[in-house]
Amino acid sequence: MEAVTGNIGTALLFENEALRVWEMVLEPGESSELHRHDSDYVFIYVTPDNRLVAHLQNGESFAGEYDDGYVQYNVVGAPDNRTRFVHQLPHRLQNVGERTHRQILVELLGKSASREGREPEANERRR
Repeated sequence: MEAVTGNIGTALLFENEALRVWEMVLEPGESSELHRHDSDYVFIYVTPDNRLVAHLQNGESFAGEYDDGYVQYNVVGAPDNRTRFVHQLPHRLQNVGERTHRQILVELLGKSASREGREPEANERRR
């Protein structure tokens, strides 16, 4: 079985006691490492026309299309709108679009803001 990593991006840009800032760049067809989120985090897509599929280790997949500037805040342990704990399940992100995908991820280190029933918060730049 493939090892699960804590590398939630392709490059670590900054880290201190409060947060980690990652960049993720995926070329068309490319996938991230199999990873799991252990800290609350926010991500921002900084490229246009993002078409992505999240592949869970258990075989489930979820597709989405997002515009440049899409922002989402995630609380680990809180169910997303599919009522699963997707953020803590091992998964990989695949770029199924025709352009390079780039995002910035910020992990908030320390105690989680987790509350039962809290879903991810996002802006309106999802298609």
